[in-house]
Amino acid sequence: MRCPECRSTAVKERPECTAQGYRRFRCLDCTKQFNERSAGLLNRTQYPSDVIAPVIASIPFSPTIRLKPLSPAEAGLSSYKEAMP
Repeated sequence: MRCPECRSTAVKERPECTAQGYRRFRCLDCTKQFNERSAGLLNRTQYPSDVIAPVIASIPFSPTIRLKPLSPAEAGLSSYKEAMP
């Protein structure tokens, strides 16, 4: 386990767990406290990973669509001033 802040491997497991049951750690170099999910995308989610994973897996994959921004004329405006409130 590495510290997400300083990337040190000098970490110590804390005796208590998070509310969702994840192990907690303290970095001995920078003294930051973190848990098993601290460096992940799901860190601040309300639900455990085993509940979220099937939901994410069920979302169909689609490539990112990049849209070209419209010019004022293409947007139906005669000038930039019309776009400003």
